[in-house]
Amino acid sequence: MIRANLVAERIAIESYREMVRYFAQHDPTTRTMLEGILAMEETHADGLSNLLHPEST
Repeated sequence: MIRANLVAERIAIESYREMVRYFAQHDPTTRTMLEGILAMEETHADGLSNLLHPEST
């Protein structure tokens, strides 16, 4: 289940990165909001990865 959640987090991270790239040119306020969400998603993914591979922390 942790592995499946990590995969989902990585998909979400890539989606947010694409949205950040798009909004960088069109809407800096939305871009900033998405960057904050992206940072949280990356933190979640790091936590899940650490659960799967505790020796790499």
